[in-house]
Amino acid sequence: MTGAGLLAGAGAGAITVGNSPTIKLFGLTVNKFDVISSLVAGVIVIGLGLAVRVHLTAGVPGRMQLAFEALSNTISNQIESTIGSRGRRVVPLAMTLFLYILLCNWFEMIPTGHDPQYLPSPTGDVNLTYAMAITVVLLMHITWIRSQGLKRYLAHYFKPYIVFFPLNLIEEIARPITLALRLFGNIFAGGIMLVLIWALFPWYIVPFGDVIWKLFDGLLIGPIQAFIFALLTILYFQTALTGEH
Repeated sequence: MTGAGLLAGAGAGAITVGNSPTIKLFGLTVNKFDVISSLVAGVIVIGLGLAVRVHLTAGVPGRMQLAFEALSNTISNQIESTIGSRGRRVVPLAMTLFLYILLCNWFEMIPTGHDPQYLPSPTGDVNLTYAMAITVVLLMHITWIRSQGLKRYLAHYFKPYIVFFPLNLIEEIARPITLALRLFGNIFAGGIMLVLIWALFPWYIVPFGDVIWKLFDGLLIGPIQAFIFALLTILYFQTALTGEH
């Protein structure tokens, strides 16, 4: 199920946001274009990584290697400043999430000439954001148990006092929900803005408003949301590796 639809435009009829053509696969309802976009983004991230590895050099690096090294150093510095050297294992996960989410967000800028888009931003589908958030939180809990031990892991639910157990439990349950909905809500709101532009402005202004908003959404909102998701992932793993909130 994609995000709930928005109805706009009283005279021009109903405009629906968040609907995607679906297919049945093994008894499940699958959002066709969102799955395609997710796979395309994954293939691009893997392809970029392999391309950098093939052309990796200790001499004068190429542009792609420079970009990857700059991103990797930025994330590494952020992690080491919060977690220390133990957090180096989180660098590949945070970097992959940032690149993947950024590409997914940028798909919204590609005009495919089809309604709905052939390559919609899959982060505007709550299913993908929930899947990523649940994966991150599960890895965090596994890392927590492996690094701190099961006894200390369970003990944190009762800190600072035993009466805080319900609140601590709710906090852990809410982590993947808030992580997923934060990304989904911001990207889905971009689609709503496009609908409002089409519904509220004259036809000769719509193309300009569409281009301006997509550039703003893709070049500013997209990178910010990818950064926030990666940063929260780092902070969650800081808790897991240090045992402290």
